[in-house]
Amino acid sequence: MVEELRLWAIDVDVFRQCFAAPPDLADRLRRAGEAILHDRGPGRPATLLSKIGPLRRHPPEGAVIRPGVPNRHDCEAMMTSRYIGSDRLDACWVLAQAWLDDLGLATLRLPLARSQIDEFEFDLVRNGIPTQLSIRHLWQHSLDIPLRPSADMSVGYMTRDQVPLLVDQWSAALDDLQPATADFARPLLEFAAAFEEHGTPDSGDPLVPAAPGPVDLVACWTAR
Repeated sequence: MVEELRLWAIDVDVFRQCFAAPPDLADRLRRAGEAILHDRGPGRPATLLSKIGPLRRHPPEGAVIRPGVPNRHDCEAMMTSRYIGSDRLDACWVLAQAWLDDLGLATLRLPLARSQIDEFEFDLVRNGIPTQLSIRHLWQHSLDIPLRPSADMSVGYMTRDQVPLLVDQWSAALDDLQPATADFARPLLEFAAAFEEHGTPDSGDPLVPAAPGPVDLVACWTAR
């Protein structure tokens, strides 16, 4: 099982636009997912039974729905806020994360086992970190998107005004944390500390407007 935390520096409103995407953004999202979208598989081999009649024939290439693998139907459904069935949630989140990779200003992956979350949070609280700046608060706020989390997934965001507070509080306690907690915290702090520089300059991308301050921190924890 792979248990990890993924983080993106992105204005959460930019991500929300993906689910009611205007034409220019929709074209970009299709391109962002092109490498992982699979609609068709090899045609089934011809057999004697396949030649009996129309009811026995299969098209040379038929649409293939693969569990966990997004297709263009998923893409169009997500961009127009259509209902996503439970059987397509994993696939659609693969695509949603590809969109975040493309639109986000920075991204980070950290291994994080379920059992470690409580251990790390206890260590943080023991060293004076407020509970509202705990690990679980990285995904405290709902993304308010039509795509609901799949099983074994926690997803949400930390607001741009909370991120600098997390950096200050965790940095002050870093030397007193247990080694495993500190090893988890250091790359996260380095990532989050860059939010000011992400938020101030104009990226030059008309689809990703410059934020007036630090951008939001979108977080997704999964156990697969």
